[in-house]
Amino acid sequence: MDREKLLSRIRKLYAMSRENESSPHEAEIAMRRCQSLMARFGISEEDLETSDFGASKISKAFRAVPNYVSVLGSAVALLHDCICVKSETIEFRGFSIDADVAGLTYGYLTDAMERSLKRRKQQGSVAPGRSASFDYRVGFALAVLARARQIDSERRQAEEAAQASARQSSSDGQPGSGLIVRKREAVRQACMDGLVTRRAKRIRYRHGAAHSAGTDDGSQVSLDQQLSGVRRRRVT
Repeated sequence: MDREKLLSRIRKLYAMSRENESSPHEAEIAMRRCQSLMARFGISEEDLETSDFGASKISKAFRAVPNYVSVLGSAVALLHDCICVKSETIEFRGFSIDADVAGLTYGYLTDAMERSLKRRKQQGSVAPGRSASFDYRVGFALAVLARARQIDSERRQAEEAAQASARQSSSDGQPGSGLIVRKREAVRQACMDGLVTRRAKRIRYRHGAAHSAGTDDGSQVSLDQQLSGVRRRRVT
């Protein structure tokens, strides 16, 4: 197979969820096909990299974006080095591959949250009604955000340790900006045009049991990056 055609095919699989509004199950299949093709033909992450920036929107639009949607979007953006834009829906902006994979991750987490909520209602640990369901989703999203922040902190610490080791072995020993810092700065410069940042509002809840159940489930949901595809690691 022509190499450029193969690379194009794999990149299109990344974007399949956004372009065809695939279900989370279909999106997961697309990601697994990507991984299979990459393993079969010896395609690396570096081969897929592009300096193009892009955006990926979730398909659902809201009259007003619910708090839990905003929180979950922020968590996903942090995991994939993107910017989360909130208007009538959620949009991820960043390097094209990152933005596409962020959309897939959001779909996966939303599907997992709704399945867990349904199970909790069947068990009776979450009361009937929209209010209790909302508080469950808030707890779930906040727990995922806390884990995303912990993962981000660990990534930064690992990168700083690697930089310190590299400086010790180099001749000049000069410090430099890490990959995560440089990458996010590039995304901010390219994708923040026209955006206004606002301070996050405190989220309140009324159903403590539902909120706690959501927190427990959000603390345990898988955040395995392989499920959402290969992540972009290097700044072009």
